[in-house]
Amino acid sequence: MKMFDPVVIACDPWSLDLGVAIRGALELFCLRAYLVFCLEEQNVLDFLGGKIPESEYVVLCSHGLGSEGDEPPEKMKMGFFLPDKSGRERYGVEFPLTIKNIPQIVNLPGRKVLALGCANGREPLAKAFLESGCKAYIGADEGVDQDSGPLFAINFFYHLLSSKRDPALKCTDQEAVERARSIDVDFREGTRLFRYYVRRKNNEDV
Repeated sequence: MKMFDPVVIACDPWSLDLGVAIRGALELFCLRAYLVFCLEEQNVLDFLGGKIPESEYVVLCSHGLGSEGDEPPEKMKMGFFLPDKSGRERYGVEFPLTIKNIPQIVNLPGRKVLALGCANGREPLAKAFLESGCKAYIGADEGVDQDSGPLFAINFFYHLLSSKRDPALKCTDQEAVERARSIDVDFREGTRLFRYYVRRKNNEDV
């Protein structure tokens, strides 16, 4: 990664502060950060469908929806909260992403996705993104603290830009994930929960 590379960030009204904080940090790193504010279902569909600026990395300021326990893969879901136009739902209505609808909704071929919501990095969800065509996927495999998500994201991009600070240094995606994970190894709900999955040539992931 190099200076002025683009990064696209998606947030909803309940994660706007998170998206703004990450955008500010990335701009300080001299990256071009695009913030997409999702207020309606079509905004999310357009974003996940690839109607966004060209970029290698995509950040989802998403949420864990429902249980984060040992439910079967078909019950796992993540996603966004959108305003309820009827005004009945104070915390908005869910736009869920599941292992069944991710391949139908997500069209981000070759992109690397960082999802910050609780348990967004569970293996079935990660595999669904990879099978949709994403090159890599990063997320926490359990419930993560609200401060640890942005901390991980900012440090991930900080380490990807190692060569900006010293031309002799380079950092791969996996190395950047490991360094960002190590910021707070003692906190059970901290940065150590993030996992890295990558699409292989034989369509398998690790």
